[in-house]
Amino acid sequence: MRTKALLAAVLLLTCTAMTRAEEKSLGRSELDRRLVRVVYEAALLGTEVFNDKKHEECYRLYQGTLLAVLPMLDHRPKLAASVKDKLDKAKGMKASEGAFVLREGLDEIQNEIAPNPKADPKTEPKVEPKKTTLWDRLGGETGVAKVINDLLVVAIEDKKVNLLRDGKYKLDAKGTAHLKKMLLEMVSEVTGGPLKYTGKDMKSAHAGMKITAEEFDAFGELMVETLKKNKIAQADIDELMKIVGTTKALIVEGKGN
Repeated sequence: MRTKALLAAVLLLTCTAMTRAEEKSLGRSELDRRLVRVVYEAALLGTEVFNDKKHEECYRLYQGTLLAVLPMLDHRPKLAASVKDKLDKAKGMKASEGAFVLREGLDEIQNEIAPNPKADPKTEPKVEPKKTTLWDRLGGETGVAKVINDLLVVAIEDKKVNLLRDGKYKLDAKGTAHLKKMLLEMVSEVTGGPLKYTGKDMKSAHAGMKITAEEFDAFGELMVETLKKNKIAQADIDELMKIVGTTKALIVEGKGN
């Protein structure tokens, strides 16, 4: 309900800005200033809504804002075309994924036409604080879940990793879902994410599997490759793999530990 009310406020602000521009014959710079404020407020609220797991509401907020401000970009045809392209692209996507595409449109508007940074800070929108946790830099829940999914696809087939322990373990749909959930929670807990790990400790979870150092390292190599394919920055990959390395002594059994 709160999101819908704020979306209505955003749209009202947009319409008001357009009406006042006509009434007072505002220049493009003033109109742009108001437009930037609108998309900034929408992006700020959307971040809060998305992190609260309300992906559909976040998607609709971003979509409604972009549709409302699109007519105000008539003097910036390239930017308008880019925003329209993102609106079209997001239509066929899940809300959790489409929200990221639409957010790119909001950020593009703000980056393209943001007022002079030397302007009065009391009247101009503030720049969102830079993401500080490794979890955020990895893409949050959506980004990490994709990395885990991509990683398991190749790890299951890699004989060097031997994830299923020579066929001893079977992964049906339920088992796969549980494994992904545990990995997601684990990454979240060690990278500053909101999810708490609810599984067994590392030593107990892998006891009796007889995982070798070579298998552990092979899995680590696949992880690095998967992170790179998902365009994770090298510094963030290094930071994550350093954390992963601390679990080796708990997972590897016997020689090579």
